[in-house]
This record gives sequence, structure tokens and C-alpha cells, in this order.
Amino acid sequence: MLALLLALATLTHEHEHMHAAGAAQSIFLQQTSGTSVAPAGEALPMTMFHSGSWNVMLHGIAFLNDTHQSGFRGRDRTFSTNWTMLMAQRSAGRGAIMLRAMLSGEAATIRDRKYPELFQTGETAFGKQIIDGQHPHDFFMELAAEYAHPIGSATGYLYLAPVGDPALGPVAYPHRESAMEIPQAVLSHHFQDSTHISYNVVTAGVALRAVRIEASAFHGGEPDENRWNIDGGRINSASGRLTFTPISDLVAQVSFGYLTKPEKLEPGDAKRTTASVSYAEGPLAITAVWGRAYKESHDQTLESYLAESSLHLGRSWIAARFEDVQKDELFQHVHTSPVIVFPRFPVPVFRVKAATLGYTFDFLVRGSARYGIGANYTLYRFPEILKVFYGERPRARMLYIRTRWGV
Repeated sequence: MLALLLALATLTHEHEHMHAAGAAQSIFLQQTSGTSVAPAGEALPMTMFHSGSWNVMLHGIAFLNDTHQSGFRGRDRTFSTNWTMLMAQRSAGRGAIMLRAMLSGEAATIRDRKYPELFQTGETAFGKQIIDGQHPHDFFMELAAEYAHPIGSATGYLYLAPVGDPALGPVAYPHRESAMEIPQAVLSHHFQDSTHISYNVVTAGVALRAVRIEASAFHGGEPDENRWNIDGGRINSASGRLTFTPISDLVAQVSFGYLTKPEKLEPGDAKRTTASVSYAEGPLAITAVWGRAYKESHDQTLESYLAESSLHLGRSWIAARFEDVQKDELFQHVHTSPVIVFPRFPVPVFRVKAATLGYTFDFLVRGSARYGIGANYTLYRFPEILKVFYGERPRARMLYIRTRWGV
């Protein structure tokens, strides 16, 4: 009888451990880059298999793009945008462990350290501001470990990453299902989610039912021009994020971050505030994002708005993106120290609107991979004065071959 009671107690104890570990592992299920949360309804392309006690997941996407842009500042270029992710997780007592690596080979295909994109700004190439172009992603987009453990009816988690994504902004655009069929970057990237590649990231959070609260400390400087190494840097910036999931297919977040000298060429610190809502169910994914950036160097606050959607119908993918963003870096300008009050050098700010519509057709589906061919077209609206520099009606056309693996 005693032996039976001991066996039952052991089984009960093991069941409680398994249940607790399962609850902890569920924290990882909706995470994409860093600890950002995607709607459960996203049909994330992913191949899953087991290796010992580890559950392993693999997925990624790659585009071979050919872009043609009209106007005085337009350029033509052939290049690739791509990334792949490997994630492994397992139980650890009552908790769970997750390891994640995310890599990109963009820098090997993008010459001049940028690809053409009208009205895009941010980071540097050859020691100068990138204007009308987008930098390639670093080879190491993320190298991270995360541990989750039940705390009463809640679950606490700790995320550590020499290269990772702090708790600031929505799911970064390369990893949003609503944006995944548009290969070029969003114009509001540096107002909303550019910290998705940051260094020495430490995030602690707690999840209770539909709410997650988390805070991060990290190095605030943006990646340098060497895209093949890990920059590092002392922890000098902080952020916090509140995520609300009223239903599994709907995720909303608000976040705020203080960034210490994020720009290589621009003195001073920055403050970033974001809010977003994402919905995904079946073939439809929709995201709306608002981002505000305060730049200490020019004592200016800039705003951005974005709405995007993708619709998957059999072998067809329809994608749309609309943006309204204030730009202050369309021209090389003098950077002044925030310590110097006078003289203040005025920096012109221009409101740019862009609308992109795209279509992809999967001409081949084999196992866990899809191969598609597609195109998108972008129209712009901007202040009259910029027509002298950009032309009357600049346009952008993108043709591409795309593969998604891990479907």
C-alpha cells in the first residue's frame, strides 16, 4: 500500500512538473524576434523535428530582387534580401529553455553597403549617411537564450542575447506575416523597429493571461558598417513594453525606449515611442503601427504611421503597404552637439507618403518549401519642393523570385 502511495505521489509530482514546463514553453510559441509577440493565427512557415529532448524549429525566406526606380535619385539594382532562423527548446525542471539563432547573407549580395530605396534613411555607408537606400542586415541578426518559469499563476522569463531584440516596438518587419511578401524595408523602420538588431540585450518579463509586461537593458548604438561581426558595446539604454492579447489572433503593444547615441554620425540621444495592433487568422494578416522618435541633437520629434496586409489564397499572395512618415535626413546636414544651445542649425523635415501593392505566385511547392515569382509597385506623395530633387512622379518597381522554407 505504501509503495502504491509513493508511486502515485511520484506520478503526480512528475505530472505537475510536465504541466509547469508546458506552460513555460508556451511563452515561446508566439515569440518571433526577441520576445515580441505575433498573433497565434499567423501560419508561420516552420519545419519541426526532435533531437533528443530538444524540439527544433527551422524556417526562413529569401528574395532575389531586381529594382527599378525612376526620378533624379532613382537607381536600378539586383540584390537579395534574406534571413533564416533556427530555434530549439526543451523543458528544464518546472521551467523551459529556448535557444535561437537568426542569420542573414544580405551583405554578400548588396554592393555599396546599401540597396536603392527612394526616401529611405538610416545608418551609414562609407562613413556617410545612407539616403535613398537601405542597409543590409547583419549576418548575426540574433543569437539568444531565454528561460521561462512559472510564478504562481503567471510565468516569468529572462532573455539574454549578445545580438538580439529588446522590448521595444512591434514584431520587426522582416518577421511579420503581414510584411513578409514585400522584400524592401519599411520607410518608418528607424521610428518603429530598427532596434531588432541590438547588442548585449537583457530582457525580463512576466506574462499573466492576456498581458505581458517586460523591460530591457541594451547597447543603444546601431550596428556599424561591418555586417559580418558582433559589434558589442556597453549596456547604456533601456526600454519597456506592455503587450495585450485579448484573443489569440489579436496582439496589441505599446512601448517606450531611451536610446543612448543610436546614430553613428549624429550626436545626442533619442527617445522612441511605439504602439501597434496586429491581427492574423487563416489567410489574412494585418498590422498597423505608430512610431514617434525624439532626437536630442536637433530637439525634434518625428512621427510615422504604417498599415500593411497580406492575403494568402492557395498559391497566390497579395500584399499591400501604406506609410506616412516624417523624414529629416533626405539631405546631408550639419550635426550639432545637444550641449550647444546656440547656434541651432535648422534641419528640414518632409512628410512622405508611400503606397505599395504586390503580388506573388507560388509556381512550385515541394515539401516544406515554396518557390514564387512576384512584383510590387510603389507610388509616392511628398512636398512640392522635393520635385526639384526627386522629379515630378518618381516610382519604384520590384521584380523578384522568392523562396520560403519551413512551410
